[in-house]
Amino acid sequence: MNYGRMLRPFRISLLALFAFCFSIWNALRLVEAIYSWKTLLEYGAYPFYLALTGGIWLIAGLFLTWGLWRGRRWAWLAATLVTPAYAAWYWLDRLLLQQPHSNWPYALIVTAILLLLVLLVLLSSKTRRFFHRDPHERKSKNSAPA
Repeated sequence: MNYGRMLRPFRISLLALFAFCFSIWNALRLVEAIYSWKTLLEYGAYPFYLALTGGIWLIAGLFLTWGLWRGRRWAWLAATLVTPAYAAWYWLDRLLLQQPHSNWPYALIVTAILLLLVLLVLLSSKTRRFFHRDPHERKSKNSAPA
């Protein structure tokens, strides 16, 4: 028997997995910044900034992943705010701190598509109903009373 198992929509599971992947990406950023600190300094990069932002986005991503997976009420708002914030940070970082890349149109299109897909999932009525129900309403119909 699964006591208290939540009826999480598949789209929320995918969104949580997506947040987890971004967490791993930023964990790699953090670890690589620490591992390559001296080399980054030699080339004029900012290892403290890379490590700090990697750590911040890692923690935010893991917290968001957990909240989405568990169906926490605050996770919907957090995801709605964190998603455009991450996209904005990515582009500010890319435009202000990096050398110009020739693939910017591709990166812009991918960013826009991902941002649109995540926001469509978050703003759908099914997703909003899931996150705005009372916790006792999220229990599985098959779970036995405690």
